[in-house]
Amino acid sequence: MMVPVLRSYLNRHKATGGANMKIRIIIPFRTNVYTEQQLQDARPLAAPDLAIDVVNLEPDPADPLCVFEQGLDEHLIVEKAVQAERDGCDAVFISCFGDPAVDAARGRLQIPVVGGFQPAALTASLVANGWSIVTLRKELFAAIRQLARKLGIESNIASLRGLEMVSVDYGNQKFIEAQLQEQAEQAIDKDGAEAIVLGCTGFCGFARELAQRLAANGRSVPVVEPVAAGIGYLQLLVRSGISHSRTTYGLFGETFRAEANPACAKSA
Repeated sequence: MMVPVLRSYLNRHKATGGANMKIRIIIPFRTNVYTEQQLQDARPLAAPDLAIDVVNLEPDPADPLCVFEQGLDEHLIVEKAVQAERDGCDAVFISCFGDPAVDAARGRLQIPVVGGFQPAALTASLVANGWSIVTLRKELFAAIRQLARKLGIESNIASLRGLEMVSVDYGNQKFIEAQLQEQAEQAIDKDGAEAIVLGCTGFCGFARELAQRLAANGRSVPVVEPVAAGIGYLQLLVRSGISHSRTTYGLFGETFRAEANPACAKSA
């Protein structure tokens, strides 16, 4: 039996003679500051038959990087993911290295859902024995280690390094480039990193140039960027007809609806 995620994509492709695969990027923060830039950065990552759009949560003055605010906003992220499936999207990318609401969204959707951490971490583990993550600031280290522990790959991490960025630095591309290079070089030279993972989806677009600068200085290591890894991974899943296991993530989906309303579950 053909799985729904593949059937949806193939049916649209057949009906239009080559329709686009559709991936929606959800920026899980209460701001629209990053939305247009994320779309511009993501478009070069798409195959010719892939259409990407980007949405964000409703703007709010709260700190967009606060882990606690993300926790409170998980239901809003899930609502955006559910709407993406209703809009005919083939997959959802939650654009944050912290993977907020990924598990909850998988429990509600049939289409694939990933965040920034898992595709990037697994990609790095495929190409290197040990790798370092360069992220925004050290306050995020504990959450990142928890994600790695859950995935069973914490021992692969050579080190975690932070740029110690503050809000005024986010738009300073030269500062980010210089700091990424400095921390990546230290991770390679001092921590034994064999690859570098950029630990923020806001670093989209920096990976290739950083890898070239590192190689020019005698440090030829892969640089993995989470948006590129996530979008690439989702395209692979959709084309392969693979989505998350309903056994693993069915509790909040069909099982819950069946108990609450059997008629609704049959029609899902």
